[in-house]
Amino acid sequence: MNEVMKRTNADAEYERLSKEETGSFTMILGAEPANGIPKPIVVGYREEKGKILEVWEGERQTDFVLSGPYSVWVDILLGKLGANKAFVMRKLKVRGNFLRILQSSDSTMKWLDILRTIPTEFEGSYAPLSMKAVP
Repeated sequence: MNEVMKRTNADAEYERLSKEETGSFTMILGAEPANGIPKPIVVGYREEKGKILEVWEGERQTDFVLSGPYSVWVDILLGKLGANKAFVMRKLKVRGNFLRILQSSDSTMKWLDILRTIPTEFEGSYAPLSMKAVP
């Protein structure tokens, strides 16, 4: 999460797209014991005007909670499923102002591009899909 904050805060395009966005977010990557994900993974961050000010692991009270199975998060990160489509199809659940989430779709898409530049090791049966850094 520290690398996510570092790369996000260094990206001028993301800052431009999200300059009006302020809020805190919890993301719950749901357990999938049959696929080697024995317990949920919970991470979060707080953003203000396009800059991530804080990141953490574990539950906190936040403005938004985004939750779904680990596999859905993997598909989103790999680009197999769009974040907005995941929300609309209810593959990801949202607690908080759903309309506000949808309105930030341009910055979300840019953020996913940033996340895809970070080497990511997936867990369990998803390990073969792990990502190397993308230029």
